[in-house]
Amino acid sequence: MKLSKEKKFFTAVLLFYWVGLIVATHIPVPMWVRHMGVSDKTMHVAAYIVLTLLLWLAFWFDIKANWRKFQPWLILVVIFLHGVADELTQHFIAGRSTDPADLCADMLGAAAAMVIITFFTGYNAVMALTVIGPVFLPAIVKAGITKHNSPLESVLYIFVYAIVAVAWMCYLELILKIKLKKFKRFLLYMVLPTASLSFVIIYALLTNKPISAYSIGGSVAIILMTVIERVATIPGRKS
Repeated sequence: MKLSKEKKFFTAVLLFYWVGLIVATHIPVPMWVRHMGVSDKTMHVAAYIVLTLLLWLAFWFDIKANWRKFQPWLILVVIFLHGVADELTQHFIAGRSTDPADLCADMLGAAAAMVIITFFTGYNAVMALTVIGPVFLPAIVKAGITKHNSPLESVLYIFVYAIVAVAWMCYLELILKIKLKKFKRFLLYMVLPTASLSFVIIYALLTNKPISAYSIGGSVAIILMTVIERVATIPGRKS
């Protein structure tokens, strides 16, 4: 059976992510992770949302989850078995332990991903990843990976939101084939990146995590520049 380019891509990403996840959960917890200010259970939920989405997209990219068929149940069984094996083997890792609550958090993440797949498929589901990812930016700064109020923090935000803006525009143009007049196109292109940044700001404020005005300003600037540049280079709808 010939795989589509999307399935090939997400299979490769899945393998890379899955191996990385196994390695990350089988080494002593790094100090920078402890300093992120994100609960262990939240990390488990987020990690398994991504794992479950990637697993589904690698095998059934263009198909929504139909609970009358075997695929959704198979995915949940695979995730459950992985979660059980992951928790049991962590018993032998220094600084880690077997925790049934972690397994529950894993399955909660898997369930959330399957809800997404039940209503959306293909690139529609992929866009969920662009919303989930940036939420951890303030936690990365709090962990000390990059210093708060430093140029590197701003560069990190700018890089991430340039990707989010481009991904959103590609989704609208290539997948949905949106064709509008330039002003309406500009407004539509701004929706998801701006909403994502707003969500990150609210999250940082509610959880007492650092986010600098420079990072916010840089993110807004890169979103505007990316959108304006794209809108200016493509013809608008004539009528």
